[in-house]
Amino acid sequence: MSLKKVEQVKKDRFFKVWDVLIYGVIAVIVAALFLVIFLTGDRRALTEVEGQYNNALAFSYNFDSDELYIALPQNVAEAENSDDGITLIFCTDGGSFEEPSSYNIIYIDKSARTVAVTESDCSSRRDCVHTPAITNNSGVIVCTPHSLQIVPAGFSDPDGVFPAG
Repeated sequence: MSLKKVEQVKKDRFFKVWDVLIYGVIAVIVAALFLVIFLTGDRRALTEVEGQYNNALAFSYNFDSDELYIALPQNVAEAENSDDGITLIFCTDGGSFEEPSSYNIIYIDKSARTVAVTESDCSSRRDCVHTPAITNNSGVIVCTPHSLQIVPAGFSDPDGVFPAG
């Protein structure tokens, strides 16, 4: 590199005016998206939760009245019910309650008002087990291989983001 070129590089500014403007616009867009995504969710306490299998109601639990309704008894069984919580076993149509296969274990914590999938054999990754518990009206748990969705009551998917059964 010639000495003139080195001197020219030293005189040039690291950022040009247009660079700073473009970076500023990108920062504003990222901040706006962050606010929209994280501040517009429904953060009210969970009052009722539903489990849907192939887009049909499989079970529902109302935290206020402490009522469990099992709509698909061939797919959902109550394994344990205590003052602390309820453990449900969900099996797909090809699954079995006796020898667990094609199953999900769902725990409903009554006092904390949360719902989580604690065990499953859906895939090697088991995304539904690693999904955080539903703690408010904006949480969702989806087990795509088993066509299971656990959502707050009244949840709607207008964009069709979650898979149909």
